[in-house]
Amino acid sequence: MKVVHFFVLAIISLLFFGCQKSEESYQGFEQEKPDEIMVDSEKITDIFINNIIIYPNQYDKNSIYIDTEIINNHGDGLSQVALTNAKRILASNEIQFNKSKKKYFQSFLVSESIDFDQEFEISISALDGEVDIKNNRYSFFSNVKIEKPKVAVISGSLNFNSNQIIRSINADYEHYYPSFISGEIDITNFWFNKYDIIILDNFPINPISDKWLKLFLKKIYSEQSSVIMILNQSQNFDNINSFFPIFGLSLKTEDELKSINKIHKFQKNEFKSTLISHENFYVNIRNSKKNLLNETIEWILSDSDIKYSFFKARSNSNTDEPIFFYGYSSSVDEGIKNFIATFEDKDSIIKKTQVLYNPVTGYYFGQFDIENPGNYKINIFNKETIVDTININIM
Repeated sequence: MKVVHFFVLAIISLLFFGCQKSEESYQGFEQEKPDEIMVDSEKITDIFINNIIIYPNQYDKNSIYIDTEIINNHGDGLSQVALTNAKRILASNEIQFNKSKKKYFQSFLVSESIDFDQEFEISISALDGEVDIKNNRYSFFSNVKIEKPKVAVISGSLNFNSNQIIRSINADYEHYYPSFISGEIDITNFWFNKYDIIILDNFPINPISDKWLKLFLKKIYSEQSSVIMILNQSQNFDNINSFFPIFGLSLKTEDELKSINKIHKFQKNEFKSTLISHENFYVNIRNSKKNLLNETIEWILSDSDIKYSFFKARSNSNTDEPIFFYGYSSSVDEGIKNFIATFEDKDSIIKKTQVLYNPVTGYYFGQFDIENPGNYKINIFNKETIVDTININIM
């Protein structure tokens, strides 16, 4: 199933040069050769924002990193770095600047209460003796967003589980349940909306027609929706047995159903489904954040195939600045992959470099210095296989 893809990189380039991580959080960048930074001969104190990098947190898809690269020219002293959104402070931290150190990197992990329609701003408080403070702040919008999976919950009848299911899932959901007056479920909107996950809560409690089931199967397979069925002990076996093939099961009797030990997961290609038959499901979902339902959703949202995507750090590149590129995998890499990047024109390979890995954030990165303008491409290799290609126009 293809759910929400977060592996997109946004770089806000402020038209300065250089990029290096601090020792504290990004050891990988210490392997790079430091860029030369032109310093005013009068040694004027100035700190400024050089790059802002926005990328997803692979360990929690409901959060993103916003990192800031800061250049220090002769600054010495304590300064406050703050991140705001819609004029509200999301995070802040102090940095002790030292005259002998030119580059600093501040990383913020943010998750809740973010308005992506409003501006973000990074600001750095001025140091003593700093005259030019206009470059101490920068406002920007983010194209990388936190998007929750879209879920449909269909309850055959409201029960103790229903409310706990709604409270437990971290998703944009729509809940379909019987009318308190007629007792009928209106799921008209269900057929016209696409969902990443469909949760059947104590559903069905009445016989389902073959026509309805065929429409349901067509919907989930064409839209690549995953299905979770949470059984209630009171459900009639004859009403639900036509759904079992969705979970890779062929059950003939209630005894066979009872033999399922709490949970049964099924996957065919990219389609995933789960049958939960747990007599203490209410207790499990109420008393534990790491409950059967959340573990199932986490499994469904995880990609079965690891894919790598690489992006150029700056939207425009000039010959007088290094070309940075960053990459992510669709799954957290436990080990370092030996990636090699080649910089090529249409005829030949011009340069090669090793792609470094940052185990803290789980992303890969590299850079090239190019002297001549033109159209180029970067090929990323994992051994002999091309993982990704980046096309670049150098001005």
